[in-house]
Amino acid sequence: MASQKITRVLFQILITCLGFGCASSSNEMAYCPKVGVISDLDRVPKIEVAASQSKSNILFSSKIQRLRIKCTTNTDGITISIVFDLFSKLSRYDIPIDADLRYLIATIDPNDQILAKEVYKTTVSFMDGIQTARNTQEVEVFIPSLGEIDFRNHKVLVGFELTEVQLQHNRGIR
Repeated sequence: MASQKITRVLFQILITCLGFGCASSSNEMAYCPKVGVISDLDRVPKIEVAASQSKSNILFSSKIQRLRIKCTTNTDGITISIVFDLFSKLSRYDIPIDADLRYLIATIDPNDQILAKEVYKTTVSFMDGIQTARNTQEVEVFIPSLGEIDFRNHKVLVGFELTEVQLQHNRGIR
């Protein structure tokens, strides 16, 4: 059910994708899919709802930053190397914690159909007394081809897996 919600949300916000582009040689760039971060899925807040339900408190947040891409083509298809940073922040930093995050990488065809979706898990560790952390994620996406290597009308999208509450929070801060 959560997967269906994410798929629905992914389709709703395809139009608002940011950061499209490919960083590789000009010959390969012509065949590279558009790669970007989904604007409403670019950050994940951990929300604590107060007992009165009237006010919430953000305990932790993480944001996708500095998306870097390299495309490599061959006769079997195209490989997109995606590197990005997760900048994370605690609202309280009196105790060390580990925060588990889940982000997704989706490959979309020219008809806006999801060809593939992978979910990745990472852990952000905060040491005692440290309020922020930055870590780098590296992912490779391979799109196979039967001889045709023009993927300019495809998209590869990056974003966090969010609950409905987190998604509504992100939409409210824009």
